[in-house]
Amino acid sequence: MKKLIFSSLILLFLSACQTRFPILSGNEVSEQDASEKAACHEDIERLELADIDYLLYASKMIDSMTQSRNIQNETANSRIRVFLSPVAHSNSDVDMTNLNTSIKNRILRSGLFIVVNNMESGDFHLSGAFEEIKQQSDAYSCNEKYEVFSLQLKDRRTDKILWSDKKIFN
Repeated sequence: MKKLIFSSLILLFLSACQTRFPILSGNEVSEQDASEKAACHEDIERLELADIDYLLYASKMIDSMTQSRNIQNETANSRIRVFLSPVAHSNSDVDMTNLNTSIKNRILRSGLFIVVNNMESGDFHLSGAFEEIKQQSDAYSCNEKYEVFSLQLKDRRTDKILWSDKKIFN
């Protein structure tokens, strides 16, 4: 009886190993393909962002900019004059007007900047961009599509980047 129980436990353990470790099973490729395809579908669903997500990340970026050491050094004695380029996005579902207004208001509320209407009168230039990037992958993984949202503050006289930040959306 003990041998029967022991052999049953061994068979149960080996069958569990076959399901837990696909390398030991004969159909490892099909299980791997199914899990990678499921991961691809999860990535596609996560790509959908609302306007509030973009506003949240833009606010975090502006907070990061106002707290950076370079900006603190530049604004130690006076506010700096900055020209804001509007951020554009090819996706028509995103409200860029609201995002640009939010960035401008956040900068003004910081008290560190004076926003000017033309680039010639500004000492600094804040620009932002959305880029949609598509990567082709191998046969076993999905094609990745993601967006990069970046902001940078550049000194117009020296062309030196004072601050920059980017956020990658999957």
